[in-house]
Amino acid sequence: MLDLNDMIIAQLKERDITFPNVKKGVLVAMVTPGSPADCAGFHPGDVVIEFDGRPVESIKEIIEIMSDRIGKAIKVVVKRANDETAILTVIPEEANPDM
Repeated sequence: MLDLNDMIIAQLKERDITFPNVKKGVLVAMVTPGSPADCAGFHPGDVVIEFDGRPVESIKEIIEIMSDRIGKAIKVVVKRANDETAILTVIPEEANPDM
């Protein structure tokens, strides 16, 4: 995941005209098969704009929200290519230290 700023957004839009029209958020760069993100329906290129009903601008904010929600469903709003909005439900798991 990558925190977005104006410069990164401009670069991503230069490379891909379908990149969503966002001013902030967290870019999902990759999704691990079988992970909670994969099970929830996240796609590489999604931009997380809302997590558990709160606007988010950084990975740190997402981690703070998830920290006390292990095993509990969280609603996530993402923007996708061509400004499509998707509402996903993710259930965070304990991190596996062996991975």
